[in-house]
Amino acid sequence: MKTEWSALTMLLVLFVGLATLYNAAVPLGEGPDELGHAGYVFFLAHEGRVPVQCTAPCESDVPGEGHQPPLAYLLALPAVAWLPTDEQILDWPGNARFVWAGGDQVNALAHGSRELWPWHGKVLAWHLVRGVSTLWGALTVLFVFLAARRLLVAAAFPAALVTAFNPQMLFTAAIASNDALLIALGAVLVWLLLGRDSGGRQVAAIGVTLGLALITKQRAVIFVPLGLLWCVLHGRRHPTVILGRGAGIAAIVFILAGWWYLRNMQLYGDLLGLAVFKAEFTTQAFDSRNPQAWLAGFNQLFASFWGRFGWMNVVSPLWMTAGYALLTLAALGGLLIAMRRGTFPQPIWPLLLLPLLAMLWLVAFALTAGLVAWQGRLIFPALPALAILLGVGLATLLRPAPQPLAAVLVLLLLLPAAWAPQGVIAPAYPRHALSATQAQERIEHETFARFARYTELGAEVRGWSMTGDLRPGATLDIGLIWHALSYQNRDWQVFVQLLDGRTLLAEDMREPADGAFPMTQWMAGDWIETRHRLEVPADLAPGAYTLKIGLADPAERRRAAYFNDYDVNDPEGDSYDLAVLTITP
Repeated sequence: MKTEWSALTMLLVLFVGLATLYNAAVPLGEGPDELGHAGYVFFLAHEGRVPVQCTAPCESDVPGEGHQPPLAYLLALPAVAWLPTDEQILDWPGNARFVWAGGDQVNALAHGSRELWPWHGKVLAWHLVRGVSTLWGALTVLFVFLAARRLLVAAAFPAALVTAFNPQMLFTAAIASNDALLIALGAVLVWLLLGRDSGGRQVAAIGVTLGLALITKQRAVIFVPLGLLWCVLHGRRHPTVILGRGAGIAAIVFILAGWWYLRNMQLYGDLLGLAVFKAEFTTQAFDSRNPQAWLAGFNQLFASFWGRFGWMNVVSPLWMTAGYALLTLAALGGLLIAMRRGTFPQPIWPLLLLPLLAMLWLVAFALTAGLVAWQGRLIFPALPALAILLGVGLATLLRPAPQPLAAVLVLLLLLPAAWAPQGVIAPAYPRHALSATQAQERIEHETFARFARYTELGAEVRGWSMTGDLRPGATLDIGLIWHALSYQNRDWQVFVQLLDGRTLLAEDMREPADGAFPMTQWMAGDWIETRHRLEVPADLAPGAYTLKIGLADPAERRRAAYFNDYDVNDPEGDSYDLAVLTITP
């Protein structure tokens, strides 16, 4: 017994540690709708009230997520409340080149210098909000263990392993959302339903769990039939007892969650507030008449149940998905063996009904909302039940297994889960901004030139570096160190020119990071290096030539103004003479 609980404690510590790695590896806002979820918490802290959704031309308080029930966000509020009031507002610019916006970039938001370690201010607060999700994830692991133990002691640790080392679960527990709390409440509900107590305390516990779930996310409606069925199965076949327990659960649910749904009816005209949500929600249609569409949907559902990150656009390697497919097949084989032997533990109904309800909800969502529905996280309210079923199957296969075989199972689950943050997620989001220290280290020659539209602060060049021979035919590699002073109004291109008086000899013009970090993604305080290559003409005569820099918008044939100080009303021209280069024979 002592060894079992020590192993559980170690597993919980490992889960929290791994989720923290995911927290650090996933850039802020790169979980599905995470900007909206985090924005909800920041809005509560700043405004002191729950948000209101509305349709255009009215602007919603929290676009996209303001219809969500508030419990998860209220519980995360301490992570933000310590910030000064003027910092309790999220100001991350969206990426117009994001893949789901019609572009080809993986990041939904801009990620500048302030997101680099060490974290401060609102960046730290956002990571702390994610840490609250991690606590709910740990609670899920704990109650999956406890629920599985009520069913079959040998299945408790395998079920907890499958939950804790599922990379998608770790990802979900490492971002700001209300999913992690809903999953935890699902685990508590399964634990309650698998218990033998049927008295008043059990009625109260089920009612509280359902009420908290319904004030966490509307998807919790799939839990309600389980509570009703429990009343029937534990009502001693007496209608009065069944109705009494049902009424008790319903009363508690109404006290905890009823006010929210009545508010929705008053504000939006429907209990769930879905009309205003759908008004700003678009997706690709799902062709339910096409068998290939169903097959593709289920394939995506399975892959994203185990590990598909970002906004469903950071895909795990095939070997990971194949490995989890083999694990699932092995566990199903174990379940079949248990059924043939007649050793399948009871009661089984919550473990079968909850996944069925989750799938019915997902299919209904796919038919109404489209392809976006085929996400593994959307059936995660049933994850505790599915993990316990897999745990029973694995326990059947491993019993009586030697200790080394159990250790192999732990490693097979742990290693890919631990590898994914740096092996899959981090490489998908290369860092384009520098810390202030890194920027200073790259400066070989200090300078100052500020570029902006008239009356704006814009961005300044603080230094530069150059490699290459100053000879005819040579290639010069030039780095410019920029410091953003404000949000940039357009995607300027940086030009570097070599001139003889007014005669252009060589030029390099490009967007920062070749378009991977355009200037509209820069925020005040960002440090960025832009790299440029100048081909010195092979027939250039030795002598002194001017190296000139600036910002241009080729499409509109205009340049940003150049300033030699911080007076926004006193431009000096539209380019800056960075240096005089002496070309030698």
